[in-house]
Amino acid sequence: MGFISGLFAGTLAALAALFLTQPSPAALAAAQGWISSNLGHSVWFFSTVLVIFLMQLLRLQRLLKQPADTVDPVEISRLDQLLDVWGQVFIGIGVIWTAIGMRGALQAALSDPASALTDTAGNVLRDLVDGGILLALSTTILGAIGGYAMRLMKTAAVGAELHSYYSSREQQEVSALLQATERIEARLSSTG
Repeated sequence: MGFISGLFAGTLAALAALFLTQPSPAALAAAQGWISSNLGHSVWFFSTVLVIFLMQLLRLQRLLKQPADTVDPVEISRLDQLLDVWGQVFIGIGVIWTAIGMRGALQAALSDPASALTDTAGNVLRDLVDGGILLALSTTILGAIGGYAMRLMKTAAVGAELHSYYSSREQQEVSALLQATERIEARLSSTG
């Protein structure tokens, strides 16, 4: 978990440094403007998925610290699979907002086909940018980077513990099977 907490602390420190070096309302307005033009309403979906992912990652981490025989294996498996799903959902949000941004950009640039054909390339490009092309590109990038970062976070935070947990569960099952086989052999030899 040291890598995850270091990454999180580093990100927070970088954001704090950005805002502390320019504590003006103009800097906050600029950040809000950037988020609005580059991420739009997708920021709420990205944030929600990230928070859910982090909560479930911490829950899985707590469960894996408990003795293996006290933890419900179904819950471990469920959280393990859900963490993978949340990473894919994060990527999916980027893909969906890519389509939303591209659609908005094309509608803005081609809303009047007659003027779009006679307009200058600069005006058409401005209409594309103002219509959502930045949203499309930025959400694609954020979705991909975020989704892969979530996989990396899961692996760094609980990868080894998950492997150990699944190995110990497998050993318990093999041991139980061997004990059952020995009991059957003992009964067969006592009756024969």
